[in-house]
Amino acid sequence: MEDQVRRVAVVTGAARGIGRGIAERLAARGDRVVINYLTSKEAAEEAVAAITAAGGEAIAVGADVRNEEGAQALVAATVEAYGRVDALVCNANVGLAQGSVAEIPWETFSAKVNDELAAAFHPTRAVWQLMKDQGYGRIVYLAAEASKGPVGAEVVAHAAAKSALISYAKFAAREGAPNGVVANVVSPGLTRTDALGEAPPDWFAAFEKRIPAGRAAEPEDVAAMVAFFTSEEAGYIAGTVVSVNGGSDMTR
Repeated sequence: MEDQVRRVAVVTGAARGIGRGIAERLAARGDRVVINYLTSKEAAEEAVAAITAAGGEAIAVGADVRNEEGAQALVAATVEAYGRVDALVCNANVGLAQGSVAEIPWETFSAKVNDELAAAFHPTRAVWQLMKDQGYGRIVYLAAEASKGPVGAEVVAHAAAKSALISYAKFAAREGAPNGVVANVVSPGLTRTDALGEAPPDWFAAFEKRIPAGRAAEPEDVAAMVAFFTSEEAGYIAGTVVSVNGGSDMTR
């Protein structure tokens, strides 16, 4: 690591799925990782145990990052444990809030958009001054390919929320870059996680057939891109949105 600094990475919503894959990837390269969770304490502790068993270093911190108090508590716990914050991965997600344009209630739609943005806004604000003072920071936001356009009639709230998140990330990138704080976006396509456990097998198989790579992404595929954006080498890349979709864009 540069100047022999062991980087410290905070990953929100990291107890399982993509978040856990990211945490394990960053720990494997030597980062000290903070696994944030909201309700999945047992799963978060299992993730910490797996990282520790593999020779890495991690702690689990429960906090609701959708509000200022939770985000500040998460960062305070990180600084207490490791003394710094070098990377923030905003992965915490909320439910898809399924419903079509004609049927989804405003309350459901607005709650999805609000929660999605709050889970990025508050952690970003909580680390912002720390990273500026260090003259170094990496922030990665997890979006979704649904933000590019209709991929299903029932995910309009999810798509709108992720589109707004991308806009927010670009403003963060513009303001942070002069101070060495670079922000980027990773946009996964269909990814095999517990969140899709209830999807009908025939639907999943049909979707996979439309992917040039011939399969859905695994959390490790997404984690690889996040690992790059949180690395030393990514210091000159800011406000970029990278798709991890197996080539699906080529079919649109």
